[in-house]
Amino acid sequence: PAQQQQRQIREEKVFSLPPRNDNMRRVYAYLLHHRKLDRDVVNAFAHRNLIYESADTHNVVFVGCDRNGNPRHAQKRSTASQGSYKGNVTASQMEHAFHWHGSSEYIFLFEAPIDMLSFISMTQDGWQQHSYAAACSVTDKVLFQMMKDNPNIKYVYICFDNDNAGQSAALSLCGKLTGMNIPSSILTPRLKDWNEDLVQSLEETDEVGMQQTM
Repeated sequence: PAQQQQRQIREEKVFSLPPRNDNMRRVYAYLLHHRKLDRDVVNAFAHRNLIYESADTHNVVFVGCDRNGNPRHAQKRSTASQGSYKGNVTASQMEHAFHWHGSSEYIFLFEAPIDMLSFISMTQDGWQQHSYAAACSVTDKVLFQMMKDNPNIKYVYICFDNDNAGQSAALSLCGKLTGMNIPSSILTPRLKDWNEDLVQSLEETDEVGMQQTM
């Protein structure tokens, strides 16, 4: 009976993506206006079905696929401006969390999808050629899966949050990589995270623009 129960639990935990809404209006409003992400960057992921809007709760869904393009991970995030809900879909495989495969030797690892997209929005020149991954936590599973899937990756940039948890996880991972003879660097946002950096840099640019027109 115990074995049967375990098998039942395993069978119940099948990964499936939340139902898709027929448009992405709320997701685009949230990502472009509230989070200030670059439209072309969001489009690049949306065109690959890696970002979409859920039909039931209108959450933004960040999809992670395996090397064959099969969805294996999804993180949901509230699109309400005051909403703070975020969570991984049941039975998500952390090693396939939200990512982008590039052809260069560099990979940039983040805690969250929005931070990853914020960083790309700020460093757009030739961004498609690099690899990026959002751990959707501070685990390193997606990093090592990406390195396995992309033998071209030789150098890791760890881009975790500028807080105690993020920086201690970054230092720990840096030490682990050094032990494996994989070169790495830690990139730290000026503020708490990369989205705060993006929003502030755009506000500063707007202020300069207003001063110049006055």
